Amino acid sequence: MFPINIGTQYIRGDMPVVRIDPQGAPFKELAAGRIQLLAHTDLEAHAYDDSELLLTGIEGEVVVGNPGRSAVRIGPGACVMVPRGELFTLANLAEQPATVLAVFSRSDFVDNLPRPRRDREPAAERTLHAVA
Repeated sequence: MFPINIGTQYIRGDMPVVRIDPQGAPFKELAAGRIQLLAHTDLEAHAYDDSELLLTGIEGEVVVGNPGRSAVRIGPGACVMVPRGELFTLANLAEQPATVLAVFSRSDFVDNLPRPRRDREPAAERTLHAVA
């Protein structure tokens, strides 16, 4: 097993998207990323031409928009799929930061996403924790 920690604390200076699946994990077709939006921020319209995307709310509420069409609000546990190449926006309209888990189909862009800087725990202290 390869446990993943989806931290919700915003790290200043880092881009809002970081790859969180562990290096060496056996994902051949998928990659996981964390998207963090500070209060009252948005990401302009963009598309991932080589990746499909599943967004799942972790903390706060994010508006996922399709310019000129519709918008969906996702909170903790809610999901939205973005097809390959489809233009979309992300916005956090709230007073608190918001975090979204992004699961991408693999592509060169995704393979080059930065990973968060972490202090590694000693192997003896790494444990799995059940989350209800």
